[in-house]
Amino acid sequence: MCIRDSYNSGRTMQKRLWLLASLSLLATCKSAPPIKAVSTLEEVMHHMVIPNADIVWDSVGTIYTVGHVEERQPKDDEEWLAVEAAATILTEAGNLLMMEGRAKDNGPWMERSRALREAAASIHQAAKARDVAAVFVRGGYLFDACQGCHFQYRFEKDPNTIRSH
Repeated sequence: MCIRDSYNSGRTMQKRLWLLASLSLLATCKSAPPIKAVSTLEEVMHHMVIPNADIVWDSVGTIYTVGHVEERQPKDDEEWLAVEAAATILTEAGNLLMMEGRAKDNGPWMERSRALREAAASIHQAAKARDVAAVFVRGGYLFDACQGCHFQYRFEKDPNTIRSH
């Protein structure tokens, strides 16, 4: 075998190894999971966001009435877990609102959805820490995120909308 044959044999081997490596890589690649919005924007809002925001907002605070002051806060692990679960759902709802098929645009809508996600994630951390004051303050951030979006996308489009949430 001459040097040239050895060189060609080596080049052929390199090509075969490169082809084998490429095919192996392709075999391990998986296509992205098919993500599709199934629920409408209104369903996400009414079945996920509103009821879980209410759980957070109702979980902590002070209610003043004539002759009475009521301090609200979770009293046991079960109530704290309910706040954590609500915050988890709200966090993921922020992601769901950014999906194709629900997102109103790629600018302010995404920013508002991220604000919801981040406020809810911070509430989740506060609930895990059993921090009443932090849940209260961060519940205000959640309210701001909701209202910011509603004023831009809901109330502006329909001024007759009842502003209950």
